[in-house]
Amino acid sequence: MIAALELFKALSDEIRLRIIRALSISELSVAELVSVLGLPQSTVSRHLKPLRDAELVETRRDGTSVYYRCGSAFHDSSLSALLKDRLSEVSQSNEDQASVRRVMDQRRRRSREFFDRVAGTYGTLTEPGGGWQALAAALATGFAGREVADLGAGQGDLALLLAGSATKVTAVDSSPRMVRALEANAEQAGLSERIRAVEGEIEALPMDDESVDNVFLSQALHHAANPVQAIREAARVLRPGGSVIILDLVRHEQEWVRDQWADQWLGFEPEELDRWIREAGLEPVEVNQLPGSMPELAVLLAVGKKPSAMF
Repeated sequence: MIAALELFKALSDEIRLRIIRALSISELSVAELVSVLGLPQSTVSRHLKPLRDAELVETRRDGTSVYYRCGSAFHDSSLSALLKDRLSEVSQSNEDQASVRRVMDQRRRRSREFFDRVAGTYGTLTEPGGGWQALAAALATGFAGREVADLGAGQGDLALLLAGSATKVTAVDSSPRMVRALEANAEQAGLSERIRAVEGEIEALPMDDESVDNVFLSQALHHAANPVQAIREAARVLRPGGSVIILDLVRHEQEWVRDQWADQWLGFEPEELDRWIREAGLEPVEVNQLPGSMPELAVLLAVGKKPSAMF
């Protein structure tokens, strides 16, 4: 455990407080922090070091990229509560928050522009990490007679499958062209009455609280600007007793997917996904690796259940 003197010494600088405030919203690269704070990279890097030494921030490597996030010191609930309560008082807090939102918007725009370009010609099941074996394992949990959400639905490959048994499928995608392609595919399949296509971000779903029985995030999380927030949103719209099913990629080093498939993240560690599911208020039921469509791209299947309401 870091000594209190070292901890508070690391916090005794306004720039460092601004860094922590920004990272409390989302993990960011050094370049993104430079953009958010409006400071030279050398200044940001110099202030990150004492924060790392005090375990106030930590790094996560994603291929050749390195991202910073709040560190293990925040596992102390009393310290975390104190800092979150006071960080809003730091000067330029509102400006920094707006800058972080702009960075998140830039991430989302890159992904949305890619999917707008490939709408109508894109098959989510052929994307790296897709594959019928993984999909079948997820579908085996059963959705007959349920209301289901497919987040990051693309042109509807999964939504159409789910609509074969579910009573209602809400399919959400950020790309307007993908949504139109999805609607056309649903109409052609005679499933328009069961599928509701909605344009929206998976980190800010245009859906009511506790409105569906199950939520799917199939090969969508690695395209999210903020994966943690996407899981929280999935948990929010889920009814008690329901489950969130995540199909994504295990952490890998295939940098080419950034250019060819507009991936924001190179997969996730099982332990990482398990933690995010718990932090969203869900109970992990299963977190397993499965073979993907390519040997070097294993699939990560995670299921988190929302506790039933207590009476």
